[in-house]
Amino acid sequence: MTLLLSLFRISLLSQLWRLLSLALITFCSATYAQASDTSTSPNTDTLTSTNVQPFAIKVTPSSQRERQLQLSYSEPVRMKQVLSDSLTHLPAFLANDVKQDSRIYWTGAALFKTFPHPQQHAVVTQLNQLATYWHDEQQQAALNLSQQIEQLTTGERIFTSLDYDDVRLNKQANTLITHNLTLILPPHPERILVLGALEKPVWTKWQTRLDAETYLKQSKPLSNANNSDAWVIQPDGTVEQHPIAYWNHDHHDIAPGAIVYLGFSSLPDGFETLNEDIINLLRNRAL
Repeated sequence: MTLLLSLFRISLLSQLWRLLSLALITFCSATYAQASDTSTSPNTDTLTSTNVQPFAIKVTPSSQRERQLQLSYSEPVRMKQVLSDSLTHLPAFLANDVKQDSRIYWTGAALFKTFPHPQQHAVVTQLNQLATYWHDEQQQAALNLSQQIEQLTTGERIFTSLDYDDVRLNKQANTLITHNLTLILPPHPERILVLGALEKPVWTKWQTRLDAETYLKQSKPLSNANNSDAWVIQPDGTVEQHPIAYWNHDHHDIAPGAIVYLGFSSLPDGFETLNEDIINLLRNRAL
């Protein structure tokens, strides 16, 4: 009887120990799971900041200037801050320049990655090749256009708002800057450029309320020029189609510093996209 009672007690203790062990394991597992759920992941903003290398924004009224204001940053910065820093430091930087207009022509302000635009050489080459297909005035016109485009300053332009009020008030316009760029804040221009299917390109004085048709009279159009519409590339890179014929004439304003481009109505095989290529290049011009 005593032996049976002892065995019963041992069995009972064994079961109790097994139940306690299971409870302890369950508790530990739950505690570990809870700890895993509440653990924090690495801060992605911190990682982004530490991975960005120091960079600089070159600020200038013209890409042709040898001396340019350089704003250095060690971490990503918003466009609002870049514009604010530029407005603070640029006047003093230009103070010693003779005849430098300190007023910024915001319509022509532009942000660039690199210079020149990667398609500039290709467009120049296309025009030189096109000249070999043509003769007399058309051949010379193609060469004149090629020389003019080769002389333009073009770059990989970032098409984003640079209007200071818009950047301050519009979160979408206040873009994040993380790498080297060139910011051009030009003075008010006095001329526009007229070129395309014309005898020769012409720089002409900008005048209030003159339209594309009037500006195109500054040069002789070719026989294969488009006679109904011209393309106007405004200083902010906006491309507009302006009617120029008597049957569709409608006045459109042209801003100072714009380009009026008269397209070719017919082109040889292999040059079908030349008009579009030239227009795309011209909207990447720097004032």
